[in-house]
Amino acid sequence: MASFTFSAGNARVLARAPLYAAGWLAAAVVPRSSRRWVYGSGIGLGEGALALYDAAVTRADGADHLWLASSATERDEARARGMRSELKRGPRGLWATLRARVVVITHGAGDVNRFGTRGATVVQLWHGIPLKRLHLDTSAALSLPLVGSLPGARRLMAALYRRAGRGISLFPVASELVATRIRSGFGIPAERVVALGEPRDDVLTTGDAESRRRDARGRIEAAIGALPAGSVVLYAPTWRDGALDPAIPSEEEWAAIAAWCERTDTTLLVRSHPLGAGSYAGGPALSARVRLIGRDVIADVTPVIPALDAIVTDYSSIAFDGAIAGVPSVFFAPDVATYLATRGLYMPYAEFTGGRHVTSWRATLDQLDQLRDARTPFAHTVAEHTRWLRDEHVDHPAGGATVRVLEAIDALVAGRPVPAPPLPDSRPAVTIDRITLDGDALRLEGSSEVELESLAAVGPRMRLEANMMTRDGRLSVSIPLVRERWGRTGLAPVSGTYRLQWRAANAVHESGRVAVTTVPPSPLTTGLMRCDVASESGGLVVRVAAPLTDDERAPGAQRQRERAYRRARPTPENAVMFESFYSQSAACNPLAIDRELAARRPDVPRYWSVVDRSVAVPDGAIAVVEGSDEWWRVRAAARLIVVNDWMRKRWKPRPHQRVLQTWHGTMLKRLALDRDGVGLRTRLAVRRESRRWDVLLAQNDYAAEIFRRAYAFTGPLWVEGYPRDDVLVSDDREAIRRRIGLRPGQRAVLYAPTWRDDADDIVDYLDLPSIAPALDGTIGIDHVVLVRGHSRTLRGGADRRAPGLIDVTTYPDMSELLVAADVIVTDYSSIMFDAITTEAPLVLFTPDLEKYREQLRGFYFDVTADFPGPTASDRDALLLVLATLARGEHPDATVWGRRRADWRARFAPLDDGHASARVVDRIFAEGMLD
Repeated sequence: MASFTFSAGNARVLARAPLYAAGWLAAAVVPRSSRRWVYGSGIGLGEGALALYDAAVTRADGADHLWLASSATERDEARARGMRSELKRGPRGLWATLRARVVVITHGAGDVNRFGTRGATVVQLWHGIPLKRLHLDTSAALSLPLVGSLPGARRLMAALYRRAGRGISLFPVASELVATRIRSGFGIPAERVVALGEPRDDVLTTGDAESRRRDARGRIEAAIGALPAGSVVLYAPTWRDGALDPAIPSEEEWAAIAAWCERTDTTLLVRSHPLGAGSYAGGPALSARVRLIGRDVIADVTPVIPALDAIVTDYSSIAFDGAIAGVPSVFFAPDVATYLATRGLYMPYAEFTGGRHVTSWRATLDQLDQLRDARTPFAHTVAEHTRWLRDEHVDHPAGGATVRVLEAIDALVAGRPVPAPPLPDSRPAVTIDRITLDGDALRLEGSSEVELESLAAVGPRMRLEANMMTRDGRLSVSIPLVRERWGRTGLAPVSGTYRLQWRAANAVHESGRVAVTTVPPSPLTTGLMRCDVASESGGLVVRVAAPLTDDERAPGAQRQRERAYRRARPTPENAVMFESFYSQSAACNPLAIDRELAARRPDVPRYWSVVDRSVAVPDGAIAVVEGSDEWWRVRAAARLIVVNDWMRKRWKPRPHQRVLQTWHGTMLKRLALDRDGVGLRTRLAVRRESRRWDVLLAQNDYAAEIFRRAYAFTGPLWVEGYPRDDVLVSDDREAIRRRIGLRPGQRAVLYAPTWRDDADDIVDYLDLPSIAPALDGTIGIDHVVLVRGHSRTLRGGADRRAPGLIDVTTYPDMSELLVAADVIVTDYSSIMFDAITTEAPLVLFTPDLEKYREQLRGFYFDVTADFPGPTASDRDALLLVLATLARGEHPDATVWGRRRADWRARFAPLDDGHASARVVDRIFAEGMLD
């Protein structure tokens, strides 16, 4: 199967530069005819270009409409339909494109003759509502082979994408929400991206539901023969920049799929992406109920969607098309963390999927089974989410886009502007006409045409619920912005973008966006945050940021402050500045040292560097927002700086100042200079960093030896145990469990994987929402899964929400989670060396062991050889282990007991509850503080 990669495509663009130049010269001298239109589509005969062609030729207005084909087969197929068609390549295709006033495309200029589009009215009909980031919004699209890492390569590709975007005259989209994505990804002026709807989707709403289903099924059977009676499900994964679909079933999975199809009287249609790669031949070989409908069989899959009972996909826009047709989707994404890191999405994946994506074929079939009965709670939830996908992303769900786009093209050709059409009167709306910031609450006033069940500002890590009051059609809303989180009050929301969303009480219109008639001058500020309010994306957007002043935020302001910091000769302050995980939390070893210092010397100021005021600092400590004037002052004046990761922003050593580097774990993964393939630039950075540390803290002798080598550290190295682990032997377990939200008697499974160098979000090889229900059903014990992402996934990911699951990624103290857990599951994380101090069983889960060891990081020792607990490499094996542990029946418990004792003697001999005291003793003994 053919594949395509961004880098190869970009290389071809550069190689064709002389041809583009020649085409531009030709376009400057060849006159265009106002009555000539050409069309083309990257998939062949289909998409919105075909819908527009069919509608345009029926107008009998004397215009000349020509379909430009990529192959003789496509040309002949078009002619068989009665269309005028020529090959796009060659002199005829170039001449037709040069002469056309209107050029209609669906994938790019290459849909027609790419060298003849300059000066035409180019109408770009995209091939789906974008979920995946496009062009300028993703580094993946700016790559080049061989020279891609050279300085300026990505800037060059970005400039070419912007130039191409400037050539687009009209870009119809499904909604104002989609318009913001297109404007950003293509670099197109706002007035050219208009929410007219997508002609490709009109087929999903034309006629009644029964006729649409009958016609769609007829299209399928005309292509592949008669379908057996029963349901029809489509599997349609997206492409992965030329890589194989990671969800291609194994022989065992194909056997399970075939058996499921027979049991449920279902036909599974498999539609790999036209630009993807992979073989699915194993399915049809096992069952006649598995059929392949690639592009060579059905060029355009959109018209067959009404025949489907469900869609299985990952990140494909087909889920939006299905939602328009009322077809639910099951989201199967085994590589979600990697995909988000390499391509990126315009919305959190958990929001797109409703928080119910799965990572295995077994779980996919299970969800499809649950969908078969519309009365089940799961089916009801999916139906709600399907309507939400449509209402949130489609302004005109009743169709009619083709007519609106044709009218818009006529206006452009006549030199008239193209306004966005009004929203249909049938769509209820919440309208906001007054916005203020009153103390710690965002106050909104307006009206609502429906009874509201809820209204909230929704961001990636938080949902800010509103208090509402309605009277005589008027709506008054208060959204408290200052919140309680994990038992700490008075916190600002996590910085980021929050969109206002509502849910209706009558379940007819499940949710929707907010119409806004006026917005206040930005920003709205308090001592805890800065709020910029805007009307965009078809609704109200609130951007929350740290409370830096305008002067501190101005262009170049931080560079000026850095220069001033480096020149400054401050008066030393007998104070400590703490920083944990790049100021994203107040946690780990610095937090434990803060506690001990506060108990002994409450007179010593304790400053905490924080990215924003959503970070809770210890009682009595002073939060200083990174980048503020006070932050720069304290950074220069404090006598002691305590950090647990790299220093940043060109820190300058001063005679009065000492740096205590506590680090954040004993290492299994290779670090710094010990990693394979470390380049000169990284080696220099590692050595420069370690020279900034006056003292380095290690949990044990094993870690101390590695630190010396991996960071080329020659200074004092304190081996005192880990202060963060003091709570493991001294804290109140029940109070922590209540704070987390655990009920008495619940068995808490803590899943805490490390981060992956090739991913921004937590990895999920488990189908996390399904774990607790699976365990409850197997052994009858009330389970809850605590999901803890690594600190490096804190800002880039989104909280997972599901029954039996609590996302504790933002919980400030990892050590308290170890105290709360009844069983601890990790992969290659250093928490295995901390957790050995607890009584909770440890489970090693290694689904990507070979990849992690050989491609990503590598290990200092074979962790699977002597791990002090059971191991599992796939979901089913892990479920079996967890069930066995819950029953207390595992036969190897005695062996693990011996190994735990050995591990504790090697890795945690000093984790006795007094490490913080020993470290603070040495701080004063060394004269770091008075």
